[in-house]
Amino acid sequence: VAVLATLVGFALILLIGRGQPVSPAAPENLGRGDSTDTAWVRRYGAEGLQRLLVTLFTEMGFHPERCERGAGSVDLFANDPTPIKGGRIYVHGVLGVEGPVEGDEVRNLIDTARAEYVGKGVLVTLGRFSTDARDTAKGNPVDLLDGDDLARLMRKHLPQAFATRKV
Repeated sequence: VAVLATLVGFALILLIGRGQPVSPAAPENLGRGDSTDTAWVRRYGAEGLQRLLVTLFTEMGFHPERCERGAGSVDLFANDPTPIKGGRIYVHGVLGVEGPVEGDEVRNLIDTARAEYVGKGVLVTLGRFSTDARDTAKGNPVDLLDGDDLARLMRKHLPQAFATRKV
């Protein structure tokens, strides 16, 4: 009798739960059909990318100093106050274009980072990087964050924004 009652109880729970809304943070909702997990950010434009980068780097412990945005890009200067490993960084965010980000964009990032006397440059795109871009970054104080890397950081530091697709 107890086994039958338990089975009936589970059956009722399953039937009642079928029509209930599912959390946006549920695993089946995290990879909804975009070419990258952050392609949805494009609909917010450069302003949304700026909000995302400032919020993300603040959550990671950086202190934003200055942020500027253009038509399809964002420039963020931030400071990591951590002793020894900290310092100023330059983050250049690109909304993405047709095809991967090329090596010229990495060279521009390196030149700007040197001119601004920052310790490291970070190039962020919602898309992908070309082989030339990755080769250009090697041996330089540059980190490349493509759409998948950005999605991983968002899942870790901004899970609610990532789950609800709002910045």
